Amino acid sequence: MRKGWQMRLCGKLKIFFLAAALLWAVVSSFPEGPSPARAARKPERLIAMTLATAEMLLALAPRERIVGLHKLAGHRGYSNVAGKVGEIPLIGSAPELIISFRPDMVFVASYSSAAFLNHLRAAGAPVSKFSAFSGMEDVFANIEKMGRLIGEEDKAQKLIKDTKERIHAIRSRIPKNAKPPRILTLVRGGWVTGGGTSHDALIRLAGGENVAAEHGIRGARRVSAEQVIAWNPDVILVGANPESGASMKNAIRANGVYAPLREKKIVEIPYPRFSSVSQYIVDGLDDLVRGLYR
Repeated sequence: MRKGWQMRLCGKLKIFFLAAALLWAVVSSFPEGPSPARAARKPERLIAMTLATAEMLLALAPRERIVGLHKLAGHRGYSNVAGKVGEIPLIGSAPELIISFRPDMVFVASYSSAAFLNHLRAAGAPVSKFSAFSGMEDVFANIEKMGRLIGEEDKAQKLIKDTKERIHAIRSRIPKNAKPPRILTLVRGGWVTGGGTSHDALIRLAGGENVAAEHGIRGARRVSAEQVIAWNPDVILVGANPESGASMKNAIRANGVYAPLREKKIVEIPYPRFSSVSQYIVDGLDDLVRGLYR
């Protein structure tokens, strides 16, 4: 009796394991599915809430997928894409308005306030944050990231390739064996920019040395006019707002606190390119190389 029960149990176990083996063979014969990143639905309704992300997004996404851009994108005094915005709505930073556009993804920066981000997330608006803006490698990484997030990887890689080729072409115009000019970026209010900034990246790509970085400054810092004069830079790098008559170049040339710098070479770059942390930083590099070596 007991022996018969054991035989029936063994038979059932054999059937179970045989069925399991057959099921595994069938399942394992299917091709692998896409990775989670690839399987996710491509976000169609996109909003960029910073100028840099707006400039990248307009280069990577079809216009019909862009449902809103921060209002600075349409400001000719700051934006490199003011003439490309067209009919895309320009919006401020009110989270309720952003949510009303029913975005699939909102691009923000690390400096966006916690309250703003929490409001968007609480309403179910997907948020992607960009936090590095200090040099060309950050620019390339941000372009690649955005391309991946919106399903436009090929466009992102082409933009990176084209940008690198432009950098190479611009740098080829730097005279061989030229002594590196000592350059100081000066912004109204007495601010200078040192290491770890987009200006530092521009200066180094143009074959120069950043005077503020030489003196241990990282990021932006306000310094006195007396300190700037004592550093004795070869070149002063300033921005110019095409919509404003007041400029740092004029302030230096006037009989003011920076008067001793009047005879220095001053390279003026239109502010949209002077302040860019997107692919348009290369236009600023072009301006700087022209100004330094003409």
